Amino acid sequence: MRTEYSKYLIRKGIYTISQLRKSKIKVEKYDKCNKKISYRDAKPGKIDVSEFKKAVYLLIEADDFLYKKAPKHELNEEEAKDFCKLIIKCQEHLNRVLSNFGFEFEEKEINENALYIVSNKKLFKKLKNKNPNLKVVCTEGMLDIEDMKAIGVPEKALEGLKKKVEIARKNVERFIEKYKPEKIFVVVEDDKDELLYLRAKNLYNAEKLDADEILD
Repeated sequence: MRTEYSKYLIRKGIYTISQLRKSKIKVEKYDKCNKKISYRDAKPGKIDVSEFKKAVYLLIEADDFLYKKAPKHELNEEEAKDFCKLIIKCQEHLNRVLSNFGFEFEEKEINENALYIVSNKKLFKKLKNKNPNLKVVCTEGMLDIEDMKAIGVPEKALEGLKKKVEIARKNVERFIEKYKPEKIFVVVEDDKDELLYLRAKNLYNAEKLDADEILD
């Protein structure tokens, strides 16, 4: 049963790739020297099943666009971003599969000289597990009491949260003063994080970084 399902996933992935080609949607392949790679250069190795399945699942998710946007397959800006995000992430997983067979690709590097602002301890732990050397500060909420109002905190509770917000902001500023980071990022997972990003952008000229971009 498991084998049949795996075969189904592979067939589905191959079909999606063929449909993308027919639709003239191009995804460029690059190795570290920016040259076209060939299967003839493959060396003996072991298939990374986990990475391979992740790539196939992403292709299946991208496959929805073929049906939803048929017959013209034209995407607006937001749809294009969502579609290309899936394809690029799929390509990254496939690159990891190919790396086991002698192919070399440039991996995305995480900037250890930047400061990463997160809104909760769960995301903090994920980042530190990804790279213990990262400078990460957790706000456990917003950086301004007005943003607390915006996320629906009752008026009666706001007074008690003012001190917490003040401490969070001072903590971020302490990290900035201590590490003097090259850049400041707010790692965004949801709409509340978007509010945190906008405030940090205004206060510290912070940039937005989607959580899946750094955690994948």
